[in-house]
Amino acid sequence: MFEICGNSVCGPARHNNEDYYAYRNSDDYAVIAVADGLGGCPYGEIASKIAVESSLEYLDAALNDTDDANDLSYELDKAFNKSNIEILRNCAENPDHIGMCSTLTIAVVTRDKLTVAHYGDCRAYLVRGDDILQLTEDHNLAGFLLRSGKISEEEALTHEGRSSLVNCLGENKYIRPDIYTYNAFCGDCVILASDGMYSLFDDDTCRDILQNADDLEKMCRILITRGGSKDSRDNSTVVVCRILPGTNEDK
Repeated sequence: MFEICGNSVCGPARHNNEDYYAYRNSDDYAVIAVADGLGGCPYGEIASKIAVESSLEYLDAALNDTDDANDLSYELDKAFNKSNIEILRNCAENPDHIGMCSTLTIAVVTRDKLTVAHYGDCRAYLVRGDDILQLTEDHNLAGFLLRSGKISEEEALTHEGRSSLVNCLGENKYIRPDIYTYNAFCGDCVILASDGMYSLFDDDTCRDILQNADDLEKMCRILITRGGSKDSRDNSTVVVCRILPGTNEDK
């Protein structure tokens, strides 16, 4: 069993919210998804909604017949490419939508496994005990430079390349999302956050996350309040899933 909470807010520096999130919750699995439509491109809010809804629609059917990690990775890859195609199809049917793109990050928890699929710069984190672990790499220029050793982690925090994506849905090509599989345990919390949200993850925010790992509604309320504060420079979206007692039993 799983507890899920999510919220999204339009930041004070933005005129509309191009983030989108959704989730599924059942006795056997939980799915959470966050997408961020590209600012500066047309109809980002439409692209992010298509990305999330199309992929979850595909996974609704696929997950009922999938319990192997390799099969799940394959289905997630197909879900991401289906969403990519749906965005391109929408552009073909609506010429004024041409150029719209979106990021997409999805986490699936089934029994004792956590699988994360990722394309863009929304992030997935795992909260376990006293630790907050970043599970994804940013698919933007700053992330690329960091991984290649050309800038430091401190420089990456403020580098102008943070706003320059190298991967996004809406491109006319086959996409290959990063897919990771981890063991999962009772009490684990998985957090998906758009870049406007995690840019506010300072020491105080991380402390509040750890202190409220058993109260997801309070955690989301604290995070979204900060996302709407004067310190925010973007839209902020967060979805949190916690594995409840009993989820890992009877395997």
